[in-house]
Amino acid sequence: MAKCTFDHGVAVLGGDHRQVIVAEAMLKIAPWVKTLGLTGLPAVPRLFPAADLKAALTGAKIVILPISGADARGLVKTADSMVEIKIDPEFFTLVESNTLLVTGKLPSHLKQMATESGVRVCEYGDHDAIAIPNAVPTAEGAIQLMMEKTPYTVNDAACLVLGFGRVARALASRLQALGAKVTVAARNPQQLTMAAELGYKPLPLCHLGQAVTEAAVVFNTIPAVVLTAPLLAQMSPETLIIDLASAPGGVDFEAAKRNRITAILALGLPGKVAPRTAGQILATNLPGLIKQELSRLYEEKAKKTSLEG
Repeated sequence: MAKCTFDHGVAVLGGDHRQVIVAEAMLKIAPWVKTLGLTGLPAVPRLFPAADLKAALTGAKIVILPISGADARGLVKTADSMVEIKIDPEFFTLVESNTLLVTGKLPSHLKQMATESGVRVCEYGDHDAIAIPNAVPTAEGAIQLMMEKTPYTVNDAACLVLGFGRVARALASRLQALGAKVTVAARNPQQLTMAAELGYKPLPLCHLGQAVTEAAVVFNTIPAVVLTAPLLAQMSPETLIIDLASAPGGVDFEAAKRNRITAILALGLPGKVAPRTAGQILATNLPGLIKQELSRLYEEKAKKTSLEG
């Protein structure tokens, strides 16, 4: 039996195969792990599929949601279509106070709900140790989509990448290595300078008009609507748009549909194209992040107790 580093159990709720790998990793530091909404669980000691949400949360001081968290309605994605998990006031009546809720990102109104219920939220989606390596399967998945949805090669294709953050950098380098003609559009002058130094054509984001008419494929990584109706009206119906930004994405999808442009909101690519790799990224980093957050939580609790005493 692995040596546990704390006494309380863990509930792993929803997600895909990545969460299965996370659940197994948590067995190294927790006495037991209960799951809900997952399929393909291995038959290993101390890993228990729960019958319902109440059973999953009972006794758990750490609750782990998928990296996608919950949508605006509070719904959590699950691998088991027969299971619905919703983060709402009823959910928090089942969660013990001083519990740590761990997820990639949570809507602000749900974070407020958690705080009011005495639940600490730990968001890890922007943590470099996870986000940087996670950009690789996202980029590879985006290129796979391009290859599936277009009748031409990546080599010599005119590709426009919007933004130049972690995912965009991973994507641009791989497109360039495959022979694509890569233009990078960004607001930040430093990012444009970096893009030019790496051999991409730099373009200020405010000058998209001509670029969108020349691009065969547009990859968006900016979490705001940058491909607006006027810009989409200038684009050829043969243009492919792959939106990698978090929901609701950076495309006016209704306008794209009116202009007969194929626009794909490609969320959760790591879990779809490389679940084992993406799961290992989480499994390698989450236990340490959770232990750090628990230490801060216990220190704050001890300090508060001392002041009250």
